[in-house]
Amino acid sequence: MKKISTLLVLLLLLIILTTFNPNYFSTDFQLFKIKNIEIKNLKILNEKKIERLFYNELIGSNLFILNEKKIKKILNDIELIDHVELKKVYPSKLSILVYEKDAIAIINYKKNKFYLSKKGEEITFFNNPILEELPNIFGKQENFLDIYLSLDQLNFPIKEIKSFYHFDIGRWDIILKNDKVIKLPVKNFTTSLKNYMELKKKVNFEKYSIFDYRIKDQLILK
Repeated sequence: MKKISTLLVLLLLLIILTTFNPNYFSTDFQLFKIKNIEIKNLKILNEKKIERLFYNELIGSNLFILNEKKIKKILNDIELIDHVELKKVYPSKLSILVYEKDAIAIINYKKNKFYLSKKGEEITFFNNPILEELPNIFGKQENFLDIYLSLDQLNFPIKEIKSFYHFDIGRWDIILKNDKVIKLPVKNFTTSLKNYMELKKKVNFEKYSIFDYRIKDQLILK
């Protein structure tokens, strides 16, 4: 039986290879038509919506030769998607692993709103309950990624941040969800953030709502 199965497979391959025509194969060939599409790894985007987009573009097309233009069209339309990994499950299933961009804040500038990715990309704003929990940036996002990197490296609880305010002189205020304000200097803001993290451990920390580091080598508490 094993020999017969092997011979049948070889015969099928021989027929395919000896009658191969790229145009015919990609449009009319009846084997390996996509009948099922599976979406995996989504954390933010709506799974049914993304699945529907891929269905509309790819269902019924050939699994053996995927249409890259149609896939790129979807990726261009959905800015939050960074890239996808495709797995062909023969004879008729396409499994798609979706990787989303890492959005870190909402930019509010001149009446426009965007999401900002960890790589500094601006993503068109759309309503999403998960992303809308991100901190807001007011003003220019000049050197914001430097601030964010310092916060990340210090294990600062970024989820506790409500907003960032940029000032034209080049410095930032950080507003926390508990209404505490950290006023950073133009330079050496990492040192100020380290100091703030140390103060958080102090017993009398809750007494203060403003931590002003604007004057070099000084901290004003209010």
